[in-house]
Amino acid sequence: MDEQLLSQEEINLLLKTLGKEEERKEVKTDKEVQPFDVSALEHIYAGRLPSLELVFERWASGIKRGLVSVIAGVPTIIKEGVSSVRFSELISKLPSPSAVGYFNLHPFKGNFMIILDPKLIYMVVSNVFGGSAKPYKIEGKEFTKVEMRIIERVLRVMYAELEEAWRTIMNVQPVPIGIETNPAILMFARPKEKYIVLRLTVSLEGGDGYVLFAIPQEGIEPYKEILKGVLERSPEDYEKLLKAILGAPLHISVKLGYTKITLGELYNLKVGDTITLDKPTREPVEIYVEGIKKFLGVLGHSKNKKAFKLMQDVQE
Repeated sequence: MDEQLLSQEEINLLLKTLGKEEERKEVKTDKEVQPFDVSALEHIYAGRLPSLELVFERWASGIKRGLVSVIAGVPTIIKEGVSSVRFSELISKLPSPSAVGYFNLHPFKGNFMIILDPKLIYMVVSNVFGGSAKPYKIEGKEFTKVEMRIIERVLRVMYAELEEAWRTIMNVQPVPIGIETNPAILMFARPKEKYIVLRLTVSLEGGDGYVLFAIPQEGIEPYKEILKGVLERSPEDYEKLLKAILGAPLHISVKLGYTKITLGELYNLKVGDTITLDKPTREPVEIYVEGIKKFLGVLGHSKNKKAFKLMQDVQE
C-alpha cells in the first residue's frame, strides 16, 4: 500500500509543473511572417541544359560586340545568373516604364522576351548624344519617340546576336512582335507559366543596368534533348560529320631556317646576293601544320614541283 503513495519530494515536483501545460501550448505569432515560397528557390543549373548555357555565353559576347554600333565605347557585360520564375512574378517585379521586346523564336513555341532596364536605356540615350552615362529619375516618365527609336536599335542588335548565338546548335529565326513599355498589361502567357530567365548586367561609364532574356519553358520542352547535348545521331550523321572534318583545309608551311643580319646589310642587299641560313644542308627541316610543328622532313622535288619527304613525327 505504501508503494502507491507519493513521497513529499515527488509531490513538490508535481506542484511545480501544474499550470505550465497551457504555457507550452501558447505559440507567439508574428503578423509580419509570410509563407515561404519554395518555387522562388527553383533554379536552372548549367549542367542541366549545357547547350542553352552555351547560347547564353555566346549571346552575352555577341551583345558586347553588337552594341558598339549603337553606343560609343565597349560596354562591360556580366552574366549574373539563370533562374526559373512564374510569368506573373516576373512581370510584377518590373518597373514602369520598362522596355519589353516580345517576339517568337521559330521553331520554338510561345512568346520570348528581352527586357531592358529603364536605367540602362537612359544611360544609352545619354551616351548616344554625347552626355555622361548617369541614370535619371524613372518613375512616372514615359519614353520619348527618340528614346523609343534607340530602344528599337538596341533590340535589333540583340535579336541578330541571338540568332547568331544559336547557329552552332540549331537554326532559329527571331520574329519581333512588339515593344511594350507598361509591363502590367502584358497578357500573352498564363500567370503560373514558368519562364527561364537569364540576367545580364551591362555597365557603361557612370553606371549599369540589367537585361533579361525570358524563355517559356513549355516552348523549348520538345527540344530538351538537343539543349542537353545528348541527341542521338544516326550512322549517316556521323559519316557526314567525319566527311566534313576530313575535308577541312589545312595550311602547311616548311621552315628552311633563319639568320640575323644588320640593318646596314639589309640596306645593301641586291639581286644575286646569297643569305646563309643557320641550318646545314643535310639537316631535316621543320614542317608546320596550322602553325604547330608536326614533322621533320627533307626537301626535294616531285613531278617538277618542290616537295618534302616526311621523316619523323614530332610534337611541339
